[in-house]
Amino acid sequence: MPARTSRGVGRRARPATSTMRRAVETETETETETETDAESDGDDDDDGSSTSQTELFGAIEDGDHDAFERALREDAACVKDVNSNGWTAAHQAAYSGEHKMLRRVLELGVDVNARCADGCLAAHYASAQGEKKCLQVLGELGSEFETKDKDGESPLDVCTRGVRELLADLIVEARKRNAK
Repeated sequence: MPARTSRGVGRRARPATSTMRRAVETETETETETETDAESDGDDDDDGSSTSQTELFGAIEDGDHDAFERALREDAACVKDVNSNGWTAAHQAAYSGEHKMLRRVLELGVDVNARCADGCLAAHYASAQGEKKCLQVLGELGSEFETKDKDGESPLDVCTRGVRELLADLIVEARKRNAK
């Protein structure tokens, strides 16, 4: 499973804008020249967008529901974007604990059982982060909680102590549903 950070897997720091640099310079009263927005550190595509972070992913990561809805209104197809680590919007929402956004992207067609580059489902990230509400949403919408990632770990293997009982109950419920 990829390393977990407070900003999410795959997020690259974007270069500061000229305006941001000028504000810092004014505060510190330095005389250095600023770079322009057109300069890049190599992480951006020709259109200026990051290869690992989309507007939708950023809105999810930041918990910004207005930006999330705006991104969906402006480009309904963005819900199907996959970042450079193979994350879908569901992976990002599960990792970030955004259960309402998670439900929305899954209802808009994101595969609940999509695997990232490391073979993880959104359920792996919700489990590792201890996101109970996200696990409940994933269970309701058919996540395969017993799927193993490339390291041979299931969501139960990587879960926090606080979600272990809930996850075990969700697995039992899924088995019952599948047996019918």
